[in-house]
Amino acid sequence: IWVERNFNASWNMIAFRAFLNFSMLQAWFPKEAEIWNQPTWFLSALTFSNLTMPTFVLPQVAQLTKGGLQKLFMALTGMSLLQKVSYSETARFHSSKEHPVDGKVMHPLIWNLTRFHPFWALMEMTMGIVAARHVMLDTEEDKKKPKMNPIWLFLAAYASLGLRLTQFDFNDAIVRGVLFVPIFTKFLTAMHRDALSSEPSAITRFFGCKTMATLGSIAFPMFIVHGPLGQIFYKKAIAKKLWGKPMPHAFFPFYLALCLGISHLVNEHFVKNKKVGAFAGKVAQKLAGWTEGMLRDR
Repeated sequence: IWVERNFNASWNMIAFRAFLNFSMLQAWFPKEAEIWNQPTWFLSALTFSNLTMPTFVLPQVAQLTKGGLQKLFMALTGMSLLQKVSYSETARFHSSKEHPVDGKVMHPLIWNLTRFHPFWALMEMTMGIVAARHVMLDTEEDKKKPKMNPIWLFLAAYASLGLRLTQFDFNDAIVRGVLFVPIFTKFLTAMHRDALSSEPSAITRFFGCKTMATLGSIAFPMFIVHGPLGQIFYKKAIAKKLWGKPMPHAFFPFYLALCLGISHLVNEHFVKNKKVGAFAGKVAQKLAGWTEGMLRDR
């Protein structure tokens, strides 16, 4: 609220944005998608996905065979590509010419609709559900087959990002949607299968080590806290009042250390807190009781 007032936002606007923020609806409003704590747009889209998964997605995915799952994954990838190409052509945004429309910087509303909208997020999350289900359907014969070393898929996924440096006119949205996400998803399933083998590869052991597990546990808290913390040190209107100016590049290692430290505290004393978990469970049960049967027509 203090930040909003520093930008001369009216109390009506602050109340509206507070409602969107705390009701997890901001992802539906492209202009407001990054209000207050920018990363929470993902929580907004995730909330919508969690509401639709049990009724519309999971039962249908569970009925598919491995062949059907592969077809669905390819169809979802194709629709994702269509969306990214549509954005690129509409906004005339490509890697070689970021803002070619009369030399003016375009307002990011179309980009927000592309990356934030809950329906598109639901599709990408469904791709993850499909990949997980594909692994679940592995038979004993499948488990005995030779496993591919996941490192090649890992390298291929990140190598695809290099296309932005080539003469091919691909922007980040297209590269990520049609190459990185499918290849990295394949890498994750390959690594899971490799982890179940008698001799996991080096990359599987690396990602399964204690250090990486610890970093993984604080990844989500860090995703949430880095935005507000970054505003304190780098958002011009705020940092100027607190420190006289935004922090220099040399301060970034200290900012990163603060993010790591605070994320660790949030993980240990909030995420893992049994009282918080019990309260969240009671809220979930209450909401489930209120909404039970609401989608039934009989």
